[in-house]
This record gives sequence, structure tokens and C-alpha cells, in this order.
Amino acid sequence: MIDALTLDQLRVFAAVADTGSFRAAAKQLARVQSAVSHAIANMETQLGVKLFDRGGHRPVMTPEGQALLANARDILLRVDAMRARAQGLGEGVELELSLVVDTLYPIAQVGAALNRLRVAYPSVATRVAVLPLGGPIAALLDSSHQLGIIAGEHFRHPRIAMQALSSVQMVAVVGASHPLAARVADGAPLATPELADHLQVVQIDPS
Repeated sequence: MIDALTLDQLRVFAAVADTGSFRAAAKQLARVQSAVSHAIANMETQLGVKLFDRGGHRPVMTPEGQALLANARDILLRVDAMRARAQGLGEGVELELSLVVDTLYPIAQVGAALNRLRVAYPSVATRVAVLPLGGPIAALLDSSHQLGIIAGEHFRHPRIAMQALSSVQMVAVVGASHPLAARVADGAPLATPELADHLQVVQIDPS
């Protein structure tokens, strides 16, 4: 009966498939070879199919075994994920991190941080949104996201705690025919008052 299958049998099945032999699987699992053979035989009886052809020097997985191996790995992966999540809950780890990022912040840095998060907390799901201008602040205030990364220091709100992460370089550009372009070509440094004499055009990302 399939209901009688155990996680231990599935792990033995996967170990034999990975190592290519009952002996190697037994060594990997720190068991005697007869226990591994017995577990596979019981599993075959319960499933009603042969998982391995034992006619040769080494066991060869049957087509039925190949088909069922994917299911076995999926079950084991889900069980391991459940165990990791249960452990995280016991330690007070969040189930999900919802992050909203300003379009001006380097997204590569966000991706690298999320990769490190995944390694440290594999059970935590992540949800990321990238929004322009006041989008990250609005997402925090309406509680649709837990953590936000914004560009700029001008914003203050009693409900939001701020912490500096890094600096983001903002580069002002001009057209080749602009008066400031000629100044730069001459190698003359530009002071802030000189910039104030010219119109600044800011492009807004509405995405």
C-alpha cells in the first residue's frame, strides 16, 4: 500500500539513485547493505513496481523508477522545507519578507543581499517590488510591504524607522550644445552657484 510508504524509504531510494549502488548508498546513510536492500524491496512491494533491475553487477533504475524518483525528490524537498520553516517559526523568523525598492537604488545590490538572505534563511519567502519616487514610502505606510529602500534623506515619518545603507551617485548631464558643456570641455570646475543658474529637467519613471 502506498499509504505505508515512509520518508526513510524515500531517502534510501534517492540515495541508491544518487550513488548508483546499494553498497554506496548504505555507506552514505551509515547503514548495512542488507537494510538498504530490504527498504527498497519493501518499497517496490508497496508500490507494485520494480524500481531497480538487479540482473547486472550494479542495480539499474527501471523506467518506472525513473518516473517515481522525481516524485520522491519532490516529497523530500517539501518535507525538508517544512522542517526548516518549523525551525524558523520556533526561532521567531518571519515567514515572508516583503521588500519595496526605489528605482534609483542599484538593483544589483538588492539581488546580492537577497541571495545572502536565501542562504541564511532558506525558509523565508521574499516578495520584491520596484517603485518610483514616493512609491516605497506609500507601500510602507499602507502596510503592503515590511521593508523599503529609498533614495534620498529628505523623508521623515514617525511610523518609519530610517537607517542609512549606502550612497547612490547621482550624475547630472547636459547636451553637447549646452553652455555648461563648453565649460567642462575647457576643464574648468563647476561650482554649485553656476548650476543654479540653469534649468534642471528631471525625468520621472512612472512604472
